Amino acid sequence: MKIRYYLITGILALVLFLTVNIPAASVVSALNAQLPQVNMQNVSGTLWQGSAQQVTVPGHVFRNVNWSFCATHLLMARACVEFDALYNNSPLSGQLSVGMSQTLHGKDIRAEMNARTLGQLAALPMGEIAGDISLDLASFSWQSGGVPVLNGIVKWSNASVTIAEMARLGDITITLAESEENPINATVSNQDGQLAIAGQASLGANTDYQVDLNLTPQKGASNNLKSSLSLFAKPQPNGQYILKNSGNLKQLGLM
Repeated sequence: MKIRYYLITGILALVLFLTVNIPAASVVSALNAQLPQVNMQNVSGTLWQGSAQQVTVPGHVFRNVNWSFCATHLLMARACVEFDALYNNSPLSGQLSVGMSQTLHGKDIRAEMNARTLGQLAALPMGEIAGDISLDLASFSWQSGGVPVLNGIVKWSNASVTIAEMARLGDITITLAESEENPINATVSNQDGQLAIAGQASLGANTDYQVDLNLTPQKGASNNLKSSLSLFAKPQPNGQYILKNSGNLKQLGLM
């Protein structure tokens, strides 16, 4: 047992020594040759702790990228990196790790983005959206081909959606949490909009989704906006509109 312990300790010490001292630029040169679709420019520091002025992957550009490896995760046979960068001139930071199961884990993921940019990236099936979105994920896990498990908060400030006309939705808060039934459960609410929004949505592991929202026009809501609501939500005697929908994201072509 002692020989095995010393052998494992020695291997880990060697890996740690090499990782700390290998120049990042030399590793990046080999990476660029093997993965030409990933390009890293102006790399400095070491593989353990370094930076790159720009990292380009298909369709995405990250600037001012800094990273450092998490030493404790090596003992659990997991690769882990803490990072910060700029994406579309907005800050992005957090911790990412992956283990033998090839499940990607995230922790303290924070990002900011213009809503219009998000709409273009995600090809959302709605009209033009505007406002500023901030993401604060306490944790997430995702395996290729599956539905991610999310826990955190999304805030959409000065939110608006324009289809026939612009609907000002105020400041929207979406609280994300997992459950035994669904990897994603969302509680939605807002303040200071032409519509008061309250309700829930969920996404199952089989990509089945359910949406249940109450939409209440406020004083600033126009008659045209109220008429538009009746196209997809059921009007109620008390003036509310109830939006209930369910289906499968794959059937919609979204996954």
